[in-house]
Amino acid sequence: MKRSGTFLLTLAVLALSGPALSQGDKTVFELVDGKPVQSSDDFKSAPTRIKTDFGTLEFTGGGYPKAATSKLIWDQMDLQRATQAYYDFMPALSLHGILKAQARDFGASNSSDVLVFADRMNSEPLFLTGNVDSIYAMLTIDMKEDGPLVIEVPPGVMGPLDDAYFRFVVDFGATGPDKGKGGKYLLLPPGYEGDVPEGYFVARSTSYRLWGLLRANPGRGEKAMNYYRQLKVYPLNNPGRKGRYINVSGMPLNSLAPEDSDAFRWLHEIISYEPASLVNKEQLGRFASLGIEKGKPFNPDARMRGIFGQAAKIGVAMARNNAFDSRDPDVKVYPDRLWETVFIGGNSEFEKNGYRNLDARSLFHDGAIVVTPVMAVPLLPGVGSKYLFGYKDADGNYLDGSKTYRLHIPANVPVKDFWSVTIYDPATRSQLQTIQE
Repeated sequence: MKRSGTFLLTLAVLALSGPALSQGDKTVFELVDGKPVQSSDDFKSAPTRIKTDFGTLEFTGGGYPKAATSKLIWDQMDLQRATQAYYDFMPALSLHGILKAQARDFGASNSSDVLVFADRMNSEPLFLTGNVDSIYAMLTIDMKEDGPLVIEVPPGVMGPLDDAYFRFVVDFGATGPDKGKGGKYLLLPPGYEGDVPEGYFVARSTSYRLWGLLRANPGRGEKAMNYYRQLKVYPLNNPGRKGRYINVSGMPLNSLAPEDSDAFRWLHEIISYEPASLVNKEQLGRFASLGIEKGKPFNPDARMRGIFGQAAKIGVAMARNNAFDSRDPDVKVYPDRLWETVFIGGNSEFEKNGYRNLDARSLFHDGAIVVTPVMAVPLLPGVGSKYLFGYKDADGNYLDGSKTYRLHIPANVPVKDFWSVTIYDPATRSQLQTIQE
């Protein structure tokens, strides 16, 4: 189906934090030095009638909530916690969606199956910022039953393996420890304490489920299938297990996370399956307050289902605004142009001055997938890839599918393999659904 309306541009270029702010710390004695002595008269209590955007809150006896006020506050607390949970866990929802889609829509049945876009990707599958440039192979990893896995990588590939929270685990290929020569990787599950045999590139995972994306340019069709048959995944204790090699080019797929209350059922699936160490206790506490708890069923009542639906919509709205109208000054790649980066801060952990930049992380995961340090840091000569995004024209107006634009590319783009331009739908952050190949 051909879509009209707004769109966004991504410019891809292939193969090619500042120090913490210093402030004088004051001791508690210095903080009060010279301040007047206080008494009970200096405490200023909040009023017993508080106007908010969700209603007027009334308290009696100095602080006891009226029945209507208590209901308003509990509803608001649940809504705020659920909204923040949706916004903060977009990375986990995104990766969970990819794994479920690859099993449901592409037919992956275990970690050994390799999904190959042998004839390249078209606009049919919904993948965040997928493109038609590379010959992709995708892995659907689950180590809870398999235990340690061996991944045999052929020479000439490039790509990462990311955990269930979409955090980087290891790179394969030119940017990984095999340096593009190929080799055997040993992937260890969370908490693994067994023997680690020699002869492998060892990677330890913080989750049972992971997603792997590899790409190369071995030629199309059967050439691609033959090349990726060198990519093998099998349990360390079962080296004879064979996987299937499935050409998924042209197959439909929906890997996008839900933008309604169903997202919270997904969050329960993730929390229930993965080790508690995947997230911190503060995050687990927020989930528990919403009825999302490891080892317990998820049965929200009508009230909570309504709150979850509203929270997802607000979370999506926050993510859209943050992605397409970022207020972070570091989002701009050039001071005199409107191209933006999706790796604000220049690192794949979205860290800045000793803290995690939550809006930078959300900006990336709203519109992109694949987390690896080599996409975030300055390019090494002839190695890695870089992506620029553009949403507005020279006048600062959002791109509009009903208009015609001219993109000016300077001569002699400094690339080793190729550069490309891809157009995406801002609603799906995936390729525009057209009849074109």
